[in-house]
Amino acid sequence: MTAHDFMEKFRLMLEDTQSGILATTDSEGYPNMRYMTPTLVPGKDGLLYAVTAQHFPKVTDIAKNSRVSWLFTAARTREVYSLRGLIRVIDNPRFKSEILEQLGKGLETFWKLNEDPSLLVCLETVLESAEYFNPKTAEKSQVSFAS
Repeated sequence: MTAHDFMEKFRLMLEDTQSGILATTDSEGYPNMRYMTPTLVPGKDGLLYAVTAQHFPKVTDIAKNSRVSWLFTAARTREVYSLRGLIRVIDNPRFKSEILEQLGKGLETFWKLNEDPSLLVCLETVLESAEYFNPKTAEKSQVSFAS
């Protein structure tokens, strides 16, 4: 499976599933995992985006260690997608607007916890590698996004 093939399969799964688990590492070296609603932006290959509030602990985790993992399970097929990369925080109003437009209605829980949109920041993950696993067929593929 090529990186392009993986991303196409992942995009289709993400349209249906809409959420995944982001793993960061805290200052003591412990992993922290939280459900997130990420998106892909057309024309920005190899990048995964999400939003968070700037005061959330994950922003501090990211400042100390930008290496992250994402985990997704397809709702219908149970296929597993594991992605790894480097993440950064982007605080740009125009960019936030673009990401929010891509995310659409998938942020109901986020808005319950964050009523002030001015505190919103974007998270951009530059994908380095990924793995696909289909438990029904035992198909397993690893891809690299390195150029």
